[in-house]
Amino acid sequence: MRPVQKVLLVNAGTDADVSSIANDGTFPALGVVSLATVLQRDHPELNVIALDGQVTPMAEIERLIADFEPDVLGVSALGTSYANTLRLTELGKHAGATTILGNDHAATMARQILAHRESVDYVSAADVGEFALSAFVAALSGDRPIESVPQLFYRTPTGIAHNDLPEMPTAPGGALSSTVLDAIPVPDRSLMPESNWARYLRNYLDVYGRLHGDEDVSGVTTMNRARGCARVKSPCHFCGILDLTLRFSSPELFWADVRAGQRQVGATIFYEAFDSMSSSPRWVARLAEAKPADIGDPRFFVYTQAAEVTPRLMDLYRRLGVYRVNMGLESGDTRMLKLLKGPRDSLENNRRAATLLRDAGILIYGSLVLGGPGENQESLDHTVDFARWLIDNDMMAGLQAQPLYPDLGARTGRWLMNPDQARAAAREKGFEILDEALLEKMPDKYGHTDVIDFDEISMDWCRIFSHAGWDELLDATRTIRAYSERSATAFGSSRISESLLGTESPMSSGVL
Repeated sequence: MRPVQKVLLVNAGTDADVSSIANDGTFPALGVVSLATVLQRDHPELNVIALDGQVTPMAEIERLIADFEPDVLGVSALGTSYANTLRLTELGKHAGATTILGNDHAATMARQILAHRESVDYVSAADVGEFALSAFVAALSGDRPIESVPQLFYRTPTGIAHNDLPEMPTAPGGALSSTVLDAIPVPDRSLMPESNWARYLRNYLDVYGRLHGDEDVSGVTTMNRARGCARVKSPCHFCGILDLTLRFSSPELFWADVRAGQRQVGATIFYEAFDSMSSSPRWVARLAEAKPADIGDPRFFVYTQAAEVTPRLMDLYRRLGVYRVNMGLESGDTRMLKLLKGPRDSLENNRRAATLLRDAGILIYGSLVLGGPGENQESLDHTVDFARWLIDNDMMAGLQAQPLYPDLGARTGRWLMNPDQARAAAREKGFEILDEALLEKMPDKYGHTDVIDFDEISMDWCRIFSHAGWDELLDATRTIRAYSERSATAFGSSRISESLLGTESPMSSGVL
């Protein structure tokens, strides 16, 4: 084995014809930067580059692969970027690189990917992937056995192996009192080209500049000093995040990361990618108490759950500097909210949370999921009416709506892959399975492939579980989009093709 000398890490851009959400390209893909930072720290001899395909044209990435000739090409793969991911791995193999995939799609589909894609050598299923990737580079250099790399999938003469090992040490004292994520250093944002940062800022100002008036927005960045969600034992049914265990950094490292973002890229806007900031008000309070007096006025965009919004949380957000929240509103119908999320959720809670946020001067980037189990035309109409109410009351910075996509890592996807589980859930939760024969075909149809057609699997889900038909779901999505655009509210949809969403009549186009 020869030592690894050059590593290229790429966040693959969204595939052609996949509809984009309003936030696409406005905030950095921090994952590849954090991975690169740890590699540079642990292996200072490496030449490491991080790129984001959301803001770097594919042609530029292709030229870089050919010119740089990386020893390792790591690609962050989502279902929305899988075609581009495969294109990059093929180019990487042609340039002589060892290829490795990470992120949600890779972790969920690891065995299928390795079974079907010769251009992919390894798949990392680590949620905190920094330490696993560092160990992987050490193994390729001959410094440790490949079998010791945590959460790694790879081919062997006897089949596909999985190193099911802890990806990072567990600190004593419980999740909140420990600072386990302090082990992840502050990202070195200079490992991503300056051109990427300029594009993020330009994209952000194009979409959201109107929210800031005369405020000077000189840079935007992402940070991720906590991970997980309070719903870890019972996640939202469509949530495909594999590990929701709550993990934290210390307040000192949080603010050190903010200072670094200010210094490195002139950031004034920070997207804290913690899966649910509102789930941990004690941590938010510790951050607010530790806020340095000389830090200036950094502004934060954070994930928040409607059921957890309280006047106390609004006070903590004000002290921290939160100006916008990402909130999964999901539906305007209480019955659907309880089926999609859980007993704490209701239309009343959604309205109450939205009002508290507005009164605190905090705007919402919200999402709506159409076509959940038992959805009907009445509940769909309630959601469209709720979207109008949110926009009419000046609560929204942006809105996302789309038919439910049954991510195979989520409970909805597991129902498709396990019909008996779906039937048990239907009995427990009180919804109906509308097409038993189609449900029985799902494991064979989707269980052995690494390529999932968003539109097709969503239509299959709709036929099996939703009383509202596919054309009704598309019509509702288009109605919400049109109302958003007329009201100058940023809009997007995820995991559906733009060409399908743009058609006027699915029936006449031959889609159904």
